[in-house]
Amino acid sequence: MPDNTAPARQPDLADLTHEEQDAGATGAHSTDSTSQSPITGRPPVSWSAARAYVLVLTLFALAGGPHLTGAVAAVVQQSGAEVPVEVLRVEEIGRLVGLAGGGVWLLGLILTRPRPHGMERPLRQLTVLVGALAVIVADEAGEFTADRASTQIAGHLAELVVWVWLCVEVTARCGITLQRLNLARPVRLFRKRTKAERAQGELVFYAHAAAICASVFLMGVLARLPGPVLKGDQATAAGVPDLGPHLAHALWSATVEEVLATAVVVAVLTAARRPLWEVLLVTALMRALPHLYLGLWPALAVLPLGITAGWLYHRYRRVIPLILAHATYNVVNILFGMPPLLGVCVIMLAGVGWSWLETRAVPPRSRSRPASRG
Repeated sequence: MPDNTAPARQPDLADLTHEEQDAGATGAHSTDSTSQSPITGRPPVSWSAARAYVLVLTLFALAGGPHLTGAVAAVVQQSGAEVPVEVLRVEEIGRLVGLAGGGVWLLGLILTRPRPHGMERPLRQLTVLVGALAVIVADEAGEFTADRASTQIAGHLAELVVWVWLCVEVTARCGITLQRLNLARPVRLFRKRTKAERAQGELVFYAHAAAICASVFLMGVLARLPGPVLKGDQATAAGVPDLGPHLAHALWSATVEEVLATAVVVAVLTAARRPLWEVLLVTALMRALPHLYLGLWPALAVLPLGITAGWLYHRYRRVIPLILAHATYNVVNILFGMPPLLGVCVIMLAGVGWSWLETRAVPPRSRSRPASRG
């Protein structure tokens, strides 16, 4: 018999569940396993540790594997050994191969996405995906410059769209949301926030910024120890010495690291009921390993940064302040260089204390939201 009951409104990819919205306003931790899928409206699938690790490691291999290969090759060079030119090209070739794999994966998710009760067809999503991939191909082919060289700007920004979109789509398909990341309706990022949400976002921003400054200061200390270490600056090592490409690469790395190596890993492994220490260890390793090009000892300074970022997301489920803090540091460092890091770190810690007091001062009534009707 046909079901004549009125269908409930199906939330789109960006809609948060009420549980996550309340947790975001209060700062309380709630696992994603109690939420509903933003695509199907059903409870999330049962997660196993094996399935969770396959998902996060596959994403990491596609997006970060080529950079990890380049980092290992850099360590070998720093040790005095010669690396064949063919090996040095693996990073660039692997980046394109990984991007192709991510694009195919995203295409499959779009085409097979459940669309109950007449939800929009995938034509718009397919158009955006094809457009982003076309920009990447055109930039790699040098179509945007007279000398037929890649700008390393347009392609990197288009790659950013693909990777963030893939992370959001993959996790949403399994009933997990990553705060308010939504490429179809980006205006949601600028909606009016409650006082509690603003204070909490500032707390995450200042805490992550302070952790980044402390990590960079620790890198400088560890770089003095005997052992292989990066000669020169990170821009030259990354192959983007020009300002425009360097800024695009900085934005790419800040966003992908926080979304993929922090938010996705924490959300997925938490949904698989993995212990917190294990979740934070995985996030720290995924952040630190691609930074091996800095040198073996300086790369260790990235481990506590990964642990801090993972804990902040685990506690507050706010990924956008993490991205903003990371991107702000990268841009300031590129444009002006870093002033004495200890002073900056003290200022950021003062911001943490101020924003924490702000969250304590919010009246209880403004910390929660009434449940939406319908």
